[in-house]
Amino acid sequence: MKKLLLILLCVPLIGFSQIFTEPTTLNLIDEYDPNWSPGNNLPIFGPIGWSKDGIFAYQMTYCAGPCLDCCGNYISVESAKTDKQIDVIDLNSDENGSIESSWNENQKEIDSLLLKYNIRNTGFGEFYRSNKLENFEIILKQRSNNRCDDPVFGTSINYQVLLGNNKVGYKRVTSREIECLYTGLNFEGYFISPFEDRILIVLSAATQGYEGEKDYDLYFYGCSLNPSTFK
Repeated sequence: MKKLLLILLCVPLIGFSQIFTEPTTLNLIDEYDPNWSPGNNLPIFGPIGWSKDGIFAYQMTYCAGPCLDCCGNYISVESAKTDKQIDVIDLNSDENGSIESSWNENQKEIDSLLLKYNIRNTGFGEFYRSNKLENFEIILKQRSNNRCDDPVFGTSINYQVLLGNNKVGYKRVTSREIECLYTGLNFEGYFISPFEDRILIVLSAATQGYEGEKDYDLYFYGCSLNPSTFK
């Protein structure tokens, strides 16, 4: 009995002292133009893990344009239920402005943040580059609006993401508008939560930079697969 009590007391201490490791990076953007002569700026995405209640965390390294000050490296904690950012850590660049991981330098702060939200350091699992999920399909609807003043980027994009089938119907995962600077929006795929009947849908959007390069952003939208949410 004493041995059992000792084990039970040690379990939360083991979880509390968890040391998070830097995630393996993953390219989520599939349909970009590798031959675009001015170049592409792709975000470097590193999935950290999920919590049991729909919170997920990832590391992102991103540069928009050729300038050093246009780069960022951060860890984001977000909710797959509200699609909102909950917390963030900016990982500092070096004195020359170049992007470095800075993971080891910020280890204590990273561990504290991720433990606060009960994130498991297990990654996101397989990334499915498909709009099919068992009997469901994911649909991205979008239309352009000619309401922008910029002579080059003259449209904004209204879009909806739907999930369902003809039997249970389709529910709206999200409905939003992106700014006039964006030139395209694509569905990339989804992750499946290891703890809930929930997926994380990934979209990408491209902008054309001032020197002709293409910059890409990522958008994440959570969606419950519980049948009651389709009513």
